[in-house]
Formats: sequence, C-alpha cells, structure tokens
Amino acid sequence: MISLAVARSPEEARSLARGIARRMRHRCGKPLREAELEARFGHLCLIAREGECLLESDRIAASKHLVPGHRNFLEEIVEAANPTELGEKLQGLEGFYAGAYASRDFLILFRDHVGHMPLAYLMGRGGVSAGLERKSLGSGAEQLHPGSMLVVEPGGIRIEKWYSLKPVDAGEAWKLLAERLSRAADAYLPGEFRLAFSGGLDSSLLAHLALGLGRRVKAVTVGVEGCLDLRWASEAAEILGLDIEIRVIGDDELLEAVELVGERIPRRSLMDLAIAAIHYFSARSGAVLVSGQGSDELFGGYWRYEEALMRGGLEEASRRIRRDIEKIHERTLERDEIAVALAGGELLAPYLARPIYELAIAISPELKVRRLADRVVRKWVLRRAAEELGLPEKLLERPKKAAQYSSGILKMLRKLLKEPARASPGGRMG
Repeated sequence: MISLAVARSPEEARSLARGIARRMRHRCGKPLREAELEARFGHLCLIAREGECLLESDRIAASKHLVPGHRNFLEEIVEAANPTELGEKLQGLEGFYAGAYASRDFLILFRDHVGHMPLAYLMGRGGVSAGLERKSLGSGAEQLHPGSMLVVEPGGIRIEKWYSLKPVDAGEAWKLLAERLSRAADAYLPGEFRLAFSGGLDSSLLAHLALGLGRRVKAVTVGVEGCLDLRWASEAAEILGLDIEIRVIGDDELLEAVELVGERIPRRSLMDLAIAAIHYFSARSGAVLVSGQGSDELFGGYWRYEEALMRGGLEEASRRIRRDIEKIHERTLERDEIAVALAGGELLAPYLARPIYELAIAISPELKVRRLADRVVRKWVLRRAAEELGLPEKLLERPKKAAQYSSGILKMLRKLLKEPARASPGGRMG
C-alpha cells in the first residue's frame, strides 16, 4: 500500500496522505509506517506497509514489488543520486513494481515495464498526490504509464520514459519461448500459491511448470453450476495431478462481489464486472493468486485476432495485437489487481515477466495467429512451446473461450441485472 502527498504545509500533506490510506484500507494487511520529508519542492508525507518502505533521514522510498533475485530492491533504489540514475537502475532490474522515491531535491514515482502493479497520481494546485488506486485519489487521477517516471523537482514536474524495449532474436521462437517460460516460472512462482485455473492452455502450462519445480499449487476454478470451466478444469486437474478447489457461485454472492468490486475498478461494463468478480472469488486473504493474464495479448489468443486476420490479413491482426499489448495495463491489469487486493490477496501474472514480454513482441504475428490449410490456430507459438515443455497432448490444443463466458458468470450477471446480451471484447483468466 502506497499513499503519498506533497503539499504546501506538513499538516496538509499529512491529512491528504492519511485520507488516501483510509480509502485503501483493504490493502493494509500489515502494520503501516508513516514518514515526512521537508523538501525543496514542498512538504511530503508517505504512508506504506511495513516491509515495503525504507525510511532514512534525508530520503524515503516505498514500493509494491516482486523482483526476483533482488531482495534489497529498495536499498538499490535509494542508491540513485538523481532521476537519470534511477532510470538506469530500473532498466537493469527485472520484475514487477510500482513505487516512490524522494529526497530533499526530487520525488520520483516509477512503474514497471508493463504496468503489472498499479500506480496513480493526481496533480493539485499545491503539489501532487499518489496511490495504488485511482479511486483513492478522487476525480481527475491518472495512471502513470508503464515504464515511466513522474519526476517532481523545484523547477517543475515532468514525465519521462525509463524503459526501452530490448531487441531479441526470435529465431526458433517456440524453443526460446520454452526456455524463457521455464526460467520465469522458477524465478517468479512462489513456493505455495493459488492458481486461477480454467483447464485451458495458459493455466495448465503454469500448473505443469510449477508442479515440475516442486511448488505447492492450489488450483481454483470459479463458475456457475454445470458450466464449461468446471468440467474442463476438473478434467485437466486430473490429467496433471493437480489439487483443485471448485467454487460454485450463487446469485447473492455474485451480486455482493459485483457491488464491492464495482466501487473500485475503473470501468463498470458487465464484462469488467464479471472478470473482476472471478478474480475476487479466486483470491484469498494473504495468498498469491497466479493468473494467466497477458498470454492472449502477447501470443494472439483472442478471437478478434483471428477475425482481423481473415478480414484484413496479417498486418491487421498485428495492429490489433500491438494495440492490446499497449493497453493491457488499463484494460485488464488494473481491474484484476484491484479485485484480488479487495479479497486480501496478491496478483501475479508471470506471462508478463520482462524476458517473456520482450520475446513475445519480437515474435512474428504469423506464429501467433497461424493460418494452416483448413483453419487458423491462435497462440500457435505458445502451443509449440508448451509441447517442448512436455504439457500433456490433450491440453495442448484445447480451444479458447473467455472466462466470463465459460464460467457462466457473465450470463448470470446479465440475468440478475436484467441487461441484454451484447458483443464485448475478450477477457480471460487462462
């Protein structure tokens, strides 16, 4: 939990920061620490959870982060003497993070390459405020763009890009992808976690990799009685030897969940409410929820990409994939992270790890939405990588259906809210 305010007086900064923290009280699962700093650009107050902040006499830092191989992430951050040095450090730090770093001369808000962790800011007449959720800041708050820094100095405020895409040679793409998936699973997957599990390719591959590494996985599948996900997930769990928890959702608890998440997520379409509710039901207080989010955008999983290929060719499919990757932080990640946080959990989407993300962008769209003799295969390259990694054959070619449909949650929600069915873009949970 990060709550921060810069104002004209210590009292104003303290009041603003505490108000933001109160509006994010569902994130306060650990003791909070509060720090103040009198800087050249104003008075700063920062509130963060124990273990997610570093407080010194002349500088403070806080971050929600998962950075494999860097246990002393905040210590590395505060070694930067200026914004340029911090940008260079971030370029070399693989992981997911959103944070703030302040000295008497500057304040820097920063966010990882893809926007896995949310971070919002609001410009005011007397300064700036920041928090993990836009709704905690009020009207006019904006997300900091992924791979960017917002820099506050005595001379003004600016936003600059710190992240630059690393070029990758994607020859024999599926073999290289298999290697990077294996390494990312080892680096990112904790010793014990919950897995949002539909029995589809993405979640089955994550389960397969985790079990091979000796991790303790509790697969959780959410849906209405008799839905497709419950049948597929049970069958896939049996094939994999996976411990599974089935959550059958009733009318009243769905309405309660939708009311709760609907107050926090940035968009309230039925699709967004349905997917947020699924994440909320899948999470558990204090647990990491691993999700397959990001795989469809990176590897061409949505039906709309196949449709674009058939109508406008590879160039049109490629354009849609690029657009969705660029928007993933605001279309899916912000919504899903908030829903999991409301349940007291932590979201982790390992397909978005930087080595996989950068390779996926380098892979030709022709290997993602692949036209064969009599059909189009979506996520072709990921299926071949999964084959390299030994995923059971029966799970390799399982067709994709978005979670809000295959779980039956969207249909139930339409009925409860008496909304007509309409076309909506894909959303998923692997």
